[in-house]
Amino acid sequence: MKIQDIMKILEKDMKVAVISTADENNQPHARHINIGVANEDGVFFMTSPKTNFYKQLQSNPKIAITGFLEEDYLIQVIRIEGKVRRLGKDKLQEVLADNPYIDQVYPDEADRQSVQVFQLYEGEGFYHSLTQGHKYTFEIKQN
Repeated sequence: MKIQDIMKILEKDMKVAVISTADENNQPHARHINIGVANEDGVFFMTSPKTNFYKQLQSNPKIAITGFLEEDYLIQVIRIEGKVRRLGKDKLQEVLADNPYIDQVYPDEADRQSVQVFQLYEGEGFYHSLTQGHKYTFEIKQN
């Protein structure tokens, strides 16, 4: 399976994944995040500078992403560990385009305008179809 196929599953089928970070005291934190864009250039998502998530990404750029999808017989897991960088407003409209949760998470327009885009730009990933036994590893390289 090609990285493009795996990233399409993450973005279009799973849509939401758990992103784990560590804070300044090296304590773990995890939260569900809408996957804005996922392709061979990485995984793009957004958060507000007002959040602890943002502060954790700024102080330690290493994250883990885990996505899970169960459809009838098929159970798929995607796991990626790597580094992120802040892109600011770059790709914001693309990341927001299909986000069904934006109005609930950021109901205030001013808060919505303050969000920043992050990109997992470098890392290693693993795809596993639990029911079919398929396993693939992939690499995301810095561009």
